Amino acid sequence: MTTKSPETAPQTDDAASQPVPARKPLTQRDRRKRRCLLSLLLVAATLLCVNAAVTSLLISWRMPTVVAFDMKGTVDQFTDQAGAQSLNEAQTTALTERFMQTLSAELQEYQRRHDALILVTPAVVSGAADITGDIQSAVAQKMAAGGGQ
Repeated sequence: MTTKSPETAPQTDDAASQPVPARKPLTQRDRRKRRCLLSLLLVAATLLCVNAAVTSLLISWRMPTVVAFDMKGTVDQFTDQAGAQSLNEAQTTALTERFMQTLSAELQEYQRRHDALILVTPAVVSGAADITGDIQSAVAQKMAAGGGQ
């Protein structure tokens, strides 16, 4: 038979029977230190929350609206309309140049007014508003006011 050494013998639970020593009361300095640390923690947490809120607002305000524009369809429509007219080469070149300048100016104006990111239609999968009709009508009005087409 093997005997157990006193080191591995089960110990009695003397610690549970001993009373837990009472905590030493905090001094006034310790209480002030805790109160100061708690206040500092609350101020830091408040600043963190305010910073997160302001950052979130700035990001959402600065995010441009994504819209789609059918550049190919617009240019094709202009080409068809210009081809239906009997214009010489110089007139066609001048009309095309004026159309492209008017189209570019109108797209830039729309982008500035609406804080928008304008993508061509093939680059958009879904979810972007189509502004092709608005841009085409604005270009047509400017071209008509200039005595074109």
